[in-house]
This record gives sequence, structure tokens and C-alpha cells, in this order.
Amino acid sequence: MDVGELLNYQPDRGAKRPRDEDGHEESRGKQKSSGRLLVRSDLDSEEQTGDGDKILERLMDQDGEDPEGEPVDESTVKKMILTFEKRSYKNQELRIKFPDNPEKFMEAELDLNDIIQEMHVIATIPELYHLLVELNAVHSLLGLLSHDNTDILTVT
Repeated sequence: MDVGELLNYQPDRGAKRPRDEDGHEESRGKQKSSGRLLVRSDLDSEEQTGDGDKILERLMDQDGEDPEGEPVDESTVKKMILTFEKRSYKNQELRIKFPDNPEKFMEAELDLNDIIQEMHVIATIPELYHLLVELNAVHSLLGLLSHDNTDILTVT
């Protein structure tokens, strides 16, 4: 016996499928990869027609647009603060009027939550902080820290 034969000896493992079926699996793998190649060739043909360029241009245009659409200036902040004050007072009023019926003041709390979310943009513009102080919005915001609704607390 040769040492090379001993090292290359592979015992028959009965639990596995016979070798001829393994070749069948390889052909299935080739079929799958050929399917991937077809998809890739379809993408290449789209790029050749220019559709890919059009899609790319649309995506780039959307990235350049501001989703809010309106720049934040002093008048916008004043409107936000006024809306916030109105919604805050309405929420307090309805909570006092219907303390045992949350369905009555739920809409007002959602409105208050929305305006607080909108006011988060003010935090990014330090030049407009003075408006919060001048219009006493700081006091109102601090008052919300004792609000019964935890959603309002976390947003504040």
C-alpha cells in the first residue's frame, strides 16, 4: 500500500446522497445563477434606454427639496407660538371640563402634540430664541412638564 492512497482514501458515508444527485444540485445552482444574470441583464437594458438616468434625476430633485417647504423666520415662529398657546389652553380647558372622559379631550391632546413637534425646528435656530422669551412661551412649555399625558411630557 502506498502512503498517498492512505491519505486520499475517502470512506463511503451512507447517510449522504449518492454523488450523481450532487451533480444535479450543481445544475440547479447554475439555473438559479442564470436567473440572476437575466435580472441583471434586464437592469442593464433599462440603463441603456435612459430610464435609469431619468429615475436618478427625479431622486436627486426630491433630495434637494425641503420637505417642509416654508423657511422658518420670525413670523413663522410667532405663528407657531400663537398656535401652541391656543392648543395648550384648549387642552387645559377640556381637561378641566371633562376630567373623567378622555375621549372628549383626546383630539386636543393630539393637536397639542403636533404643534410641539412642529416647534422642534425652533431649537435649531438660536437667533429666534428671543421670541420664545418675549412671547412667554418658555413659561407655557415649562408648564407642560407637569402634564398628565406622558406623550406630551416626552415631546416637550
